[in-house]
Amino acid sequence: METITTHLIRETERRILGESIPRIKQSLGLLTVEQIWERPNAEMASIGHLVLHVCGNARQWVLHALCGQPDVRDRQSEFADQEPLTQEELIRLLDELASDLQVALPQVQETMLLATYPVQVFQENGVAILVHAIEHFSYHAGQIARDTKRMLRIDLGFYADLDL
Repeated sequence: METITTHLIRETERRILGESIPRIKQSLGLLTVEQIWERPNAEMASIGHLVLHVCGNARQWVLHALCGQPDVRDRQSEFADQEPLTQEELIRLLDELASDLQVALPQVQETMLLATYPVQVFQENGVAILVHAIEHFSYHAGQIARDTKRMLRIDLGFYADLDL
């Protein structure tokens, strides 16, 4: 039987695993390492930093807070200057996250969605955690797509196969 839990998990999978991660990976595949790590200005993160950030955020909010896995996030390092990771290394991080989410999300039960969890400085219920994860991933995937379009002056064709 279809439940609201089933629908919410399916939508989370669709938006993060089926849309945001593939779109980020598409951008990474088009850019050079230099373009990936270019900071538009001192107040903005590079595409590489945003990839680290969305992975860290999803791990902390979904895998840790909601699903009970250890909290391994170091948020400050997501934005720190570092030896640049390659496209392949960043894609591997996204693939590992996707794999971990594919295992964890189907285990989420209605009681977990209704319970409240500490995450960062917040107290959030399971529904709010998943909604946050979807919107956060989508927000930064959009930034990455926009930066890619700006740098390469191309259309990424996300909807090219649809007659909108």
